[in-house]
Amino acid sequence: MADAKKAAARKAGAKSRPARTGAAAGKPSSRRATPERGGRRAARKAATEERIVRAALELFERHGFQETTTKAIARRAKVAEGTVFNYFRTKEDIALHFFEQEVDHAIRTVRSSRRLRRAPLEEKLFALVQSQMEYLAPYERFIGEAFVEALRPASMLAAGARSWALRRRYLAFVEELIDEALPDRRPSALSWLAPHAFWVFYIALLLYWLSDGSPGKESTLAFLDRSLRMGVAALQESAT
Repeated sequence: MADAKKAAARKAGAKSRPARTGAAAGKPSSRRATPERGGRRAARKAATEERIVRAALELFERHGFQETTTKAIARRAKVAEGTVFNYFRTKEDIALHFFEQEVDHAIRTVRSSRRLRRAPLEEKLFALVQSQMEYLAPYERFIGEAFVEALRPASMLAAGARSWALRRRYLAFVEELIDEALPDRRPSALSWLAPHAFWVFYIALLLYWLSDGSPGKESTLAFLDRSLRMGVAALQESAT
């Protein structure tokens, strides 16, 4: 009789206990997919990518682009070589990522400046190029070798889809600045060619910059200033 009463009590207690939910019931915990955890994971990935890029740039500048291997980059970044390949297929991809950052920085510099919003076109273009040169300044040796590498017909630095996309984005921004400065300009061959001419000018200017031994690259900046004034004046004249 006593045993029957104990069994009944256990049964009643089981009914009164609340049902288990979540991880206690064998279901996956929602904590695993929280936005906070996703944000931390993305931050870690971004930090690893940045560490790989910085390690590569240091080696490109110190030992040269051709001589630097992905194994050396991984060792410098303190990651496995397979981790490098998880982010970048080749060292050319790392270089292109750096040039994309350079263009992003330059565009952001011009767009975020209140002073430049009402500035003349030549002043905006000067700020654009100056910010690029300042960004590239710590890596002059690598930039020079990148030019040589880009001369190779099959080089990803000049002929790949990613490099073409970067060039189009840069030219689109230059064209945007021209449209803002000359919204009512008359269509002409010069106005159509202006962004492309500016790209050729920028490449030639970088070569001049690489060989400029003047303090603070003053000769390059003076040449940039004179050239932009003449070029914008010619563009404005063709637009009237």
